[in-house]
Parts: sequence; C-alpha cells; structure tokens
Amino acid sequence: MRFVIVISTGGSVINQLLDNDFFKSRIHSVVSDRECAAIPKAAAHGTRTAIIPEPDKAKFSALVLDYLKQHSIDYAISFYSKLFVGEILNEYQDRIINLHPSLLPAFKGLHGFDDAIAYGVCYVGSTIHLIDENMDEGKIIQQTVCRVDQTRPIAFTRHRIFEQQCRSLLQVMKWIEDGRLGVNDGRVKVEGATFMGGEFSPNLDFPEAIELKVPAPNWLTL
Repeated sequence: MRFVIVISTGGSVINQLLDNDFFKSRIHSVVSDRECAAIPKAAAHGTRTAIIPEPDKAKFSALVLDYLKQHSIDYAISFYSKLFVGEILNEYQDRIINLHPSLLPAFKGLHGFDDAIAYGVCYVGSTIHLIDENMDEGKIIQQTVCRVDQTRPIAFTRHRIFEQQCRSLLQVMKWIEDGRLGVNDGRVKVEGATFMGGEFSPNLDFPEAIELKVPAPNWLTL
C-alpha cells in the first residue's frame, strides 16, 4: 500500500509518525505547494519530498493528481490548507484522508480546536474522514473525544488531541491495508470494528496504534 502526504502545514503529526516503522514504510513521499516546515522534517527522516510550487488550488489539485497517478499511489493523506478541486475528487474518490481537530460537523475550518475552546465546550475531539468537495464534510471514519480539564492549561488538552490524531491515522492506515475499510450508502464501515466506549470510535485494534507513545514537549507539565 502506497500513501502520499500532501501538506502545507508544520508537519507535527507526520514528524511523530515517521518514527514508526509501519507508517514510514507505507509513505511514498511528502508533497507540498510551498517550502513549509513539514518538508525538512520529512527529509530528516529520510522520506522522499517534492514541492509543487503552485498557489492556485485548481492547478495544484491537477498537478497532485498527475503525481499520484504517475507514482501509482493508493491513498493520499491531506494536511493541505486549501480545498482540493477538480478531477482529483473523482479519480481519488474516498481515497483522500483528512484529519481535523474537532468533532465534525462542529467547528469546521482551519481553527477547529481553538474555536471549540473559545465556545466553552466540555468535550473536544478529532475527526478523521474522507474528503469531498465541501470543507470538512466528508465521510467520517473515526472520531475521538477528550474532556476539557479546566484545572490544566489548554496546551495539555491540545496535546491530548494531537496524540489521538497520531494514533487514529496509524489505525486507519492499518484498516485500509487490511482491506477492512469500505464505503456503503455514503457511510464508512470498518469490518470487525468494535464500539466499546473510551476515547476512540470505532475502537483502536492495531497494537501499534494502541501502544503508540507521543511524548509531550519538555515545556508542558502534564
């Protein structure tokens, strides 16, 4: 299974997961529309990188599609800050994965976590979904939940969401590789998934995702 990461952000999630052999061995390359911070991070892990310097999202989408087809890529993982448009949405329908730091459909957009905190929610979360032509409205694969602990700094909760996103992405890639993830009647179904409560729905069942350790930054006291 071959994945490409399309990114225009800092790359914290991929920087963490490229230390994991399962994840790294499935990543063909990391592609960006600019010299963002994720590119040197990926290169430091020995992962192939490519920059397609095209600010127009329609032209960039077309160039990414050419790249994916040229390299026989199965799935793309998007950390791209604009919407994909055009033929890529047809050619790679239900094969572009996105992570969002809120419980969609609540708090869409670039600042999902911050918007949720500003609203005063008691629970925050994350969503991993298959993108479509609309912003943060694609078919949901997995969601996570986390209490907002008002006795701790917001950075503590932010780190918890970051950790959940890392584990979710690793799990979803395993479901895909094992042929367990399917789409039927507009909804995602994971064959053999369990729903036993806890932070993740469906539950994690890939040992590497369950056991993944995501250390907090040194400045954050947990």
